[in-house]
Amino acid sequence: MKLNLAPRLEQQQVLAPQMILSMDILLLNSLDLENRIDREFMENPALELEESPGETTDDTSEASETEREIDEIYEILDDYQRRYGGDEPAPKRFDAETDGKYEALSNHADRPLTLTDHLRQQIRFLDIDPVLATICGDLAAEVDNRGYLFDDVGAIARALSVPAALAERAIVEIQRLEPLGVGARDLRECLLLQLVGHDDSLEARIVASHLDDLLHNKLPFIAESLNVSIDDVKEARDLIALLNPHPGSAYSFEADGIAIPEIFVDEVEGEFKVRVAEDVLPSLRVSPTLNNMLKEDGHNPQVRDFVRSKVEAARWLIHAIEQRKRTVFDIAQSIVNRQRDFFQQGPGHLNALTMQTVADEVGVHISTVSRATNGKYIQTPYGVMELRRFFSGGVERAGGGIECRDNVCALIREIVAEEDRAKPLSDSQLAEKLRERGIEIARRTVSKYRERAGVANAKLRKQY
Repeated sequence: MKLNLAPRLEQQQVLAPQMILSMDILLLNSLDLENRIDREFMENPALELEESPGETTDDTSEASETEREIDEIYEILDDYQRRYGGDEPAPKRFDAETDGKYEALSNHADRPLTLTDHLRQQIRFLDIDPVLATICGDLAAEVDNRGYLFDDVGAIARALSVPAALAERAIVEIQRLEPLGVGARDLRECLLLQLVGHDDSLEARIVASHLDDLLHNKLPFIAESLNVSIDDVKEARDLIALLNPHPGSAYSFEADGIAIPEIFVDEVEGEFKVRVAEDVLPSLRVSPTLNNMLKEDGHNPQVRDFVRSKVEAARWLIHAIEQRKRTVFDIAQSIVNRQRDFFQQGPGHLNALTMQTVADEVGVHISTVSRATNGKYIQTPYGVMELRRFFSGGVERAGGGIECRDNVCALIREIVAEEDRAKPLSDSQLAEKLRERGIEIARRTVSKYRERAGVANAKLRKQY
């Protein structure tokens, strides 16, 4: 045995930087892409907003604007040369007040008030010892976004490095604050905090002793244990249902919850046409000033390399955004064509559709369809929907064909809405009802679709 070196020829697929950029841009939704463009504006002087045709300026203002751009670009180049060319003159101080780009990027809504902020504002007005108030402020940060404290007193005391007695007093003070129920360690304590002042009520007794039985709809057992009628238990259950199990949810904000449609569907002479919104993203261009600098002679080679890299990066980004727009358009149009029944008749008429089918029709890889539909929303006559929602498998119909899963879930909800609440249908009976409507489906599959439809099992649906 010995080691030696030998040349070998082989072919290997390598992704070019442009391809990686295109895939990254395609995956982003409109909000993330807008943030990406904002970041590029800050880093790349070759990227500019393209003026709309309606915008006009006189020659004097246009000339002064061009001179200002040239001055800014040369300042950037001078800074680059100072860093990599050896000279070190004093850098110019950044002035946010005179920088229009900085001002535009900073023009966004302030973050909403968090639950921790809300609790600390109330703590300032409590008539308590300053040391205890400080501990309460620290404890407010331990409350999760639902309003709960999951640790026991000992763990909280160790986390805050305070005696257990002080931690217990701080918990009591937190639980006195708004919203009612905040600072609880579990669901039972959360509900009882909202029933303060009604400690002897039937609702408080049920929550304290029979919350699990209530969650499992064991109303006769609760009535017998508390020596009351089932009607009283039902009335108490309805009042308990009005309490908030997640008191902190009103102060929990998710940016991902914002759905901005960038695809619209218009009906033109009986055909549904897809339109990509032009105002969702800004129109971009490569700076003409930097482009002209590449054509001029006499510049430092390092400066020329810097300008060339920035211009190429701007061109790649613009090309990737345009390619994203075309890809999303083609895939959305294919989806709309194959879901014509939905757009004509409504949500109950979705057709079974796979990503592979759309990929074959558009002529792209299935991973491209997955990226193009991720986080992209379309405005339909029935509300804003994510493109991914139009992809769904299904079950076979008795007469042939495939019924979409969402349609099966809608049928289950419809059947359950018509059932006798005193004798709710079991999963086997639901399967029989679906067979009567031409959908062959097993009982075990019905259970899965029922849970997908958000329908409880028969035991929990029963009304006494």
